Amino acid sequence: MASLNESQPKPVSFKEILVRVPEELYSKLEEERLKQGFGSISDYLLHLIVLLATTREKPTEKELVSEHIEKLRARIERFVQDELNKRLEVVEVLKRRIIELSEKVDSLEQRISKIETEVKASEAKPREAPTPRKTAIERLREEKVLFESSLPPRIQRDRLFAYLERAGAVVIKLSRERVAVDSEFWLNFKEKLFNEVRSNNEEDLRAILGDKGYELWKALYNDNLIIYDTKLKKWKPLRGELP
Repeated sequence: MASLNESQPKPVSFKEILVRVPEELYSKLEEERLKQGFGSISDYLLHLIVLLATTREKPTEKELVSEHIEKLRARIERFVQDELNKRLEVVEVLKRRIIELSEKVDSLEQRISKIETEVKASEAKPREAPTPRKTAIERLREEKVLFESSLPPRIQRDRLFAYLERAGAVVIKLSRERVAVDSEFWLNFKEKLFNEVRSNNEEDLRAILGDKGYELWKALYNDNLIIYDTKLKKWKPLRGELP
């Protein structure tokens, strides 16, 4: 059986601490003591000391390593995710370009197929002989009258009228331009104007001479190469003979 002395707890020993504080700090401690409901400043200070002693200690080295590993893992995950997103973005761009290229290839194949069909169809048709290009004198025989003012700027006028004159056309030199007339038409024009027309009315002139002949008559009349004789009621050259 244990003795009486062995069952009783050992008495707690206390150490006395003497703290000197400024009067201002003492006043603040007094205010806090009253707010917290402690009987004395000593009790309040003891409470603070106990509270400080029971506060959690600094993390151990193992805990620090574990925390560092966790942060590193999170950083690695973010890095891997960012890199993966970049790669996926590149893949997505390539995918879109491949689709666009595929559409262009399909469109090109359709156009090529259409062209091949048209070529085969044109080859199957008998080719027509190319129409020979008409010479200037041939066109004049069709048009009957050619005014120099109607020619495009690129035409070499002197060379053209010299050629037409050598080819048999009648070239009349007016004050402002030259007029080339088909020789057969010119003979027919003079016959009608000097022998058939009996009026200076323009409607009558157009009716007998035709549109081409009327234009030629007007050019000659405006240049004072022909005149209407009111007594004889006929047209005649003003000076000498016309070509």
